[in-house]
Amino acid sequence: MNIKKYKLYLIDLDGTIYNGEKKIKFADQFVDYLNKTKTDYLFLTNNSTKEPKDVVDKLKNLGVNTTEEHVYTSSDATKMYLLKKGYNNIYIIGERGLKDTLVNFEQKNTEDVDAVIVGLDRELTYEKLTVATRAVLAGAELIGTNPDTLLPTADGFIPSNGGQIKYLEHATSVQATVIGKPSKIIMECAMELFDYKKEEIVMVGDNYDTDIMSGINSGIDTIHVQTGVTTLENLKLKKIQPTYTIEDLSKLIED
Repeated sequence: MNIKKYKLYLIDLDGTIYNGEKKIKFADQFVDYLNKTKTDYLFLTNNSTKEPKDVVDKLKNLGVNTTEEHVYTSSDATKMYLLKKGYNNIYIIGERGLKDTLVNFEQKNTEDVDAVIVGLDRELTYEKLTVATRAVLAGAELIGTNPDTLLPTADGFIPSNGGQIKYLEHATSVQATVIGKPSKIIMECAMELFDYKKEEIVMVGDNYDTDIMSGINSGIDTIHVQTGVTTLENLKLKKIQPTYTIEDLSKLIED
């Protein structure tokens, strides 16, 4: 299979570069190839609890050499979205990664805000949900960093941010603006960091419903990697197919 060479690779992490705490075969060689050829790339993660430094530390522990400039989180995209909207006063449900990324905004603990930002919060309380509900009912925009329903951990799956967003949507009858994959917001924010045409950009990932659909929704090519969530058999059942599907990342490395 002849696969087109792109100028910017947007790359998923879990299921593409690693599975939990285990590196996926050829992930390090693929990143080394991008580094060696000076090809632009960004790791895109929906996880709002981590900052780029946290992601880089994990990757380096797995033998994947990269830097913070190559990591783009849903918190980063949320920051860009807030700046575009001209918001300043915000209420945050979330953890350190999200709060630190949005440190330059006025983070309030009242309902008198421009927007409510909802990221995964493993110390979520009814009081936090009450403040968020009242703020949205008062006119604040409801913004979710990512729609993921489950988060994989070493001990198995735990509830992720999607349920928190759905709770507030149900309580307020307001649909949230979702930033992370498969929304095209995170994709457009990431692509705006570079000066490439869409035909020069590709999304690489294992999960059809998030990674591949984010590329399709954004009008760019997609490469499905058969190392994670969506199997080749399940992929064949999808109405819209990715541009390519490959067994592993070695297929993207040129000798």
